[in-house]
Amino acid sequence: MKRAVVILAILALAATLVGAQEAVKNQLVKRFGLTEQQADKFIAIYADSAIELAKARAEVNVQKAVLAKLLLDVEVGEREVEKVLRQAVEAEVQVRMVQIRRELAARKLIGDRRWIQLRDVLRRLAEVKLRASVRNAPARQPAGDAELDPKEQALLQELADLVGE
Repeated sequence: MKRAVVILAILALAATLVGAQEAVKNQLVKRFGLTEQQADKFIAIYADSAIELAKARAEVNVQKAVLAKLLLDVEVGEREVEKVLRQAVEAEVQVRMVQIRRELAARKLIGDRRWIQLRDVLRRLAEVKLRASVRNAPARQPAGDAELDPKEQALLQELADLVGE
């Protein structure tokens, strides 16, 4: 059952990535001045490791669930808890390693300046999403810090999803 859920999640992620790739590619070319070949390679860096990342994240979730279940037992063994906890930590390390390999490869491909621009745009998107979640009505904002229009936000969200933000 667990494997079926993991496989379905991976297939859903792959389908989402394929559908969003063209919009993300256009965004990379337009916003960051990448060539189409660079944009294709950038997307490939993230798409090629998407399944590995999804599996590692799923393993983290499985180990957290196993640990939670284990801690509900009245007579839980410390060794057993430690074993599951170590497996969870190892899965977390795998997640971070995939993310780091992706970031290093992408930065090498597009250069430091463009990489910093990309990180700034994704940070801005995260801030916009945080503000939207904190309040329902838009508040007055200083000039130059206007909210993103819905189309721009959707494209940036696809980019953020691709890079795992």
